[in-house]
Amino acid sequence: MDKLDFAQFDQYFGATEQQLLYNSERYQHFTAQFQQKGFAAGKLNAINTPGMLFTELYLETDRPLCLYDAEPKESTESVFVIQGNVESRFDNLREPLHFSKQQHNIQYNTTFAGSHIIHSPAFHACTITYHTDYLHSLTDQEPVGALAAFCEHLQKKTNFLGAEHAFYWQQRIAELIQSIRQCPFNGITRYLFTESKLLELFVLQMEQVNALHAGSTKEDWSATDKEKLHAVKEYIAGCYLEELSLKAISYRFGLNEFKLKKGYKHFFQTTVFADIHRLRMQEAKQLLNESAMNVTDVAYHIGYNSLSSFSYAFKKMFGYSPSK
Repeated sequence: MDKLDFAQFDQYFGATEQQLLYNSERYQHFTAQFQQKGFAAGKLNAINTPGMLFTELYLETDRPLCLYDAEPKESTESVFVIQGNVESRFDNLREPLHFSKQQHNIQYNTTFAGSHIIHSPAFHACTITYHTDYLHSLTDQEPVGALAAFCEHLQKKTNFLGAEHAFYWQQRIAELIQSIRQCPFNGITRYLFTESKLLELFVLQMEQVNALHAGSTKEDWSATDKEKLHAVKEYIAGCYLEELSLKAISYRFGLNEFKLKKGYKHFFQTTVFADIHRLRMQEAKQLLNESAMNVTDVAYHIGYNSLSSFSYAFKKMFGYSPSK
């Protein structure tokens, strides 16, 4: 397995191209493209704000690849995986962290050194690295819930992990990631917009952490049930356009319907059918953005027999009609 040191990333590629897109006292924005034939190719997009560094990495590789960071440092990071899967191992955590498509987590680590094994031929993820001084300023604002617990770990310099198993994206998180990547603004407006969305992502992550911890005090879910429910989530992500029923899903994964509904809500903060609806609407939006189908064809493709019903549901979710 090939290994790449983050600190010397550009040394592994024969063809690299870097571009500084914006540079001011408050914001910096640069991009990079890199390629080494028979090895790997990819793109990097980075925006630095006064409190956070946003990094988007897209990587294509012919074989499993290990990215490692050998320098131990205090750091807090949020990770949002758009495509592919990765296994992250940190020197001071006993178990590896696994991420797959549309999963995320947040971690504060006092010695953020480790390795990240990319198992998929294509990997696409966004990372927010929080500046330590910025995070410490939050501790003076009387935080509550999961944010209070996070700030306590920060002050005591003890490791914090949002969840043992990565969270799945909520609809709002998916929208925020897309809005940052496809920002319509230019100049300083773009970076003010990006900074606000990064902070909103942090808040939404803390909300999911809070919901998970609050629920865990009331429910005792077995390891088998957790595994089955995560398997259901993966299954739905792969066949959401098919005709699905609670009865069929329950039978397939050995869960009764009550446990399926309750567990899905507990672990993923949504219902089975709300998740299916979200995935179908995201599919519709992508097809329309790519002009792959007209509105009528898209409606039928994702399971609507009525164009008016599809248009109403689409506008309710995204705030504008499918024709726009």
